[in-house]
Amino acid sequence: MKNAILVKSLLLVMVCGCMFFPIRACADEVLTNFESDEWVLYNAEVVEHLGRKCLIGSAYMPNINFENGIIEFDIAVTGARSYPGISIRGTSQLDYEHFYIRPHLHNLPDGLQYTSNFGGASGWQLYNGAGYSATIPIPHDEWIHIRLEILGKRARIFYGEGDTPDLVINDLKHDVRQGPIGILSNRNMAACFSNFRVTVTDDLNFGPAPVEREPRGMITEWDLSQPFKAAALKLDAYPDKGVLKTVEWSSVSAEAGGLLDISRHVRRSVTGEADVVLLKTTINAARGGLHQYAFGYSDVVTVFLNGKPLFTGNASYRSRSLNFAGIISPNDVLHLPLKRGDNELLVVLAEIFGGWGLIVQDMDDDLLPAGAKQVWQHETTFRSPECALYDAARDILYVTNYFSGGNEFISRVRLDGEVEDLEWISGLVRPTGLFIEGDTLWAVDRTNLIKIDIVAGTILERIPVPGAAFPNDVSGDAVGNLYVSDTDGGKLYRYTGGAFEIWLEGEDVSQPNGMLVDGNRLLYGNGGDGCLKSADLRTKEVRTVFALGDGANPDGLRPDGRGGYLVSDFNNRIFHVSSTGEGTLLFDTSSSHGFSADFEYIPDEGLIVVPGLYDNKLTAYKVRQF
Repeated sequence: MKNAILVKSLLLVMVCGCMFFPIRACADEVLTNFESDEWVLYNAEVVEHLGRKCLIGSAYMPNINFENGIIEFDIAVTGARSYPGISIRGTSQLDYEHFYIRPHLHNLPDGLQYTSNFGGASGWQLYNGAGYSATIPIPHDEWIHIRLEILGKRARIFYGEGDTPDLVINDLKHDVRQGPIGILSNRNMAACFSNFRVTVTDDLNFGPAPVEREPRGMITEWDLSQPFKAAALKLDAYPDKGVLKTVEWSSVSAEAGGLLDISRHVRRSVTGEADVVLLKTTINAARGGLHQYAFGYSDVVTVFLNGKPLFTGNASYRSRSLNFAGIISPNDVLHLPLKRGDNELLVVLAEIFGGWGLIVQDMDDDLLPAGAKQVWQHETTFRSPECALYDAARDILYVTNYFSGGNEFISRVRLDGEVEDLEWISGLVRPTGLFIEGDTLWAVDRTNLIKIDIVAGTILERIPVPGAAFPNDVSGDAVGNLYVSDTDGGKLYRYTGGAFEIWLEGEDVSQPNGMLVDGNRLLYGNGGDGCLKSADLRTKEVRTVFALGDGANPDGLRPDGRGGYLVSDFNNRIFHVSSTGEGTLLFDTSSSHGFSADFEYIPDEGLIVVPGLYDNKLTAYKVRQF
């Protein structure tokens, strides 16, 4: 609570200060002297630490209105629990963009974090994960360099001396605007700042804007009430007529991804008490019966359908365990008994700390290609199916089972869905990709390239992939060379002449996954930037074939039989990419929370077989030929 009051007071001074000082562009000027008039210190002091003069506490720059540019500084931390960072583009003491580290979370997924503040509410429970937080090493008692680049709605953070950003943010939540720069920290030695530099410039190259992924079935339009004190309402009861007479409804829209950030629209109280809003929307059902809706919320919720309570839950910070953060995601399911026609969905939502939001998604609103139909599905037969591969010579599918308690295996499955041999090849360690070469089936497991005699159904050889962190997929060229992707190691290996060599690495190879040799080039899914890429087998020249979009994880990759490709985004989607590089979204099962791992497409049969991995499903669809 003390930190929250400090931040609000500091930002009030920051914004007011900018009204009375002349605005001066800052270019390539090192601001190392926090005792100069470049800075106004607030609950801060300049001290000596690790051989430098540095700042502890909070401060702001009154003479600059920052919109785009570069902010660089060094920071030294002790590892004590703290949240030292930078604020930009503040318009009041309650609204700003915030970038910070958490020194007590060394090498954990949210040691580096971006969040937005709306109305005094920090939204870290809403904006978390890919694009908002990242894992970083946080050494103690040494200077670490941090570089923050801002351009429009995008930002990237370089932690340490590397040339690759540790966190890329493609959607800063506030509107693009000018505002002050501040240091937000506590007045103790937990975090010290030095060598602060600001460059105001629009001359930054972030590359093309990523394609935004908009999940299907999201409820985006709501009627929202004004805030109430939690003590004024019964959170688990439908509002009585007296309360409803006082409600002032306003129409609000969720973000493209379906998240409704309540703090964008109403202000929380400053007393620290829990606040409550009412939300309602109308669901028009074409048929009566039970419908499934995925939803997530922060912090405490009761859901009513047509006046009757259906669900009450508490997802507030540490409400379930000391490690429970309360991060919002649509992982819970509402089973709504809808009547045909209009249905009122009313939500009572309370906020305590860390973000105030709601997300609701119709799980029946999946996208399939025109004319496509599901022909069979296994939900419990396989154990985390990861890859499906068709053997045309034997008219059979091979399916890798990624988890089974230490004795993973490969299955044989007929095209009609009948399982011919569930544990055909066993004794593997988390097998993933497959490739057929004559009577040999090559499989990748956690440490090896596995050579399998298809006719005998036996393992011939286990070939270690030296130095690989996570061997994932395999493909082969016309002269007998095999290629293996190392997803965690950021490398592509070649197996030639009985030995492995690193064939390709560098900035063009980041979290590589699915692979396919097509003629004189190797195509691979590059998870680092969500792109399908190609590398010339002779020159190793890399080109981008198709960008799947921000946050995409390209996994399966198959030819369409007509010069194009099908490529899956593990996050529920399959694209068709024409021979000229034009992409079309074919499958989107995000509303039913499916997964699309290393799938198979059989052009002559018009059959797509999709392993779900984490949802444990293996599903076959009949589709038209491309």
